Amino acid sequence: MAHRTTPKATPLPWEMAKSFQLQVVKSCCDWAFSDISQPDSAMTRTVGIYSITMSPVLNVVLFGIDELGHKFHFQAILKLYDRRFGERLRMCLGEHVPHTAERELAFQSFVRRGMMDRFLRRREEVPEGEETQRPRGKKLEGSINLLDSPDTAQYFEVKGVILERVPGYPLNELPTSPLAPSNMVLWPGIVQAAVDAVHEVDSRGVLNNNCAPYNIVVNCRSHTPFIVYFASCDFKELLIQRWKDTGRMDDDDDPEIEYWEEVVTANNEGAIGAAMTARLRRMKGLELKIRYPNSQKILEDTKKSKGIESTKDRTGSSGWKIMY
Repeated sequence: MAHRTTPKATPLPWEMAKSFQLQVVKSCCDWAFSDISQPDSAMTRTVGIYSITMSPVLNVVLFGIDELGHKFHFQAILKLYDRRFGERLRMCLGEHVPHTAERELAFQSFVRRGMMDRFLRRREEVPEGEETQRPRGKKLEGSINLLDSPDTAQYFEVKGVILERVPGYPLNELPTSPLAPSNMVLWPGIVQAAVDAVHEVDSRGVLNNNCAPYNIVVNCRSHTPFIVYFASCDFKELLIQRWKDTGRMDDDDDPEIEYWEEVVTANNEGAIGAAMTARLRRMKGLELKIRYPNSQKILEDTKKSKGIESTKDRTGSSGWKIMY
């Protein structure tokens, strides 16, 4: 009996020491960290691969000539939004489904037949938590000979973000990293700064759903913590709209109060401060005294300013029951 061979997974196109070209299509800020004017394009060489969980994150060297004719050469972080790779991104019913040439043909056929817009509309309409089944159909064979249109070309592009590289270590490695300051007197200030940064992000309407010490990098020179992971975030306006659409939030509910109730429930400051306090106590016998930003007081003050009593009893997204 002939055994069916397993399709070969697509190899990484940006493997170590390999060069490829980037086109810079938009800049949301200046290139101050590289001391150059924004170029139209740049050659890129991979010098390290950090992770390929949800999105590929690469340590790269960019080089080329900027718009003023100056040569540049600097190191940066390149985060790619590549549908072909990502262990968590390509999970289906608990199973990792690697990208293959056969699956690429199926995807291209799907897009070029005009099915993508319909799929995305349906994806947005499906309520959260609705069960899905693995699609069953005929095996796709042969090659595709259809022309790309402006409407379909976007689905074959690989976009990404160039970020400043922070030389340092994850916050959770503060007690073990050789890059961390040897003087433990500095450690409480580093953790406190991370807690304050998390609260600042929450206050600006960005609620991080995966707030953890390993998603914060500490600059080993300035000891400044940087939050580097925002893939699992909710924006306040979109969060409120989703609550309205799903019936969780009534028309007479106040959006600002609802958001701060979610902030208190998520307790991102505690996810950093409490975790690091326990870790440093256990590993180094160091006791931290974190000054937590009082999100609960902000919530209560917001309610008082609107003449609302603090009598709401609900279960937040984290599963903890909160009494107000």
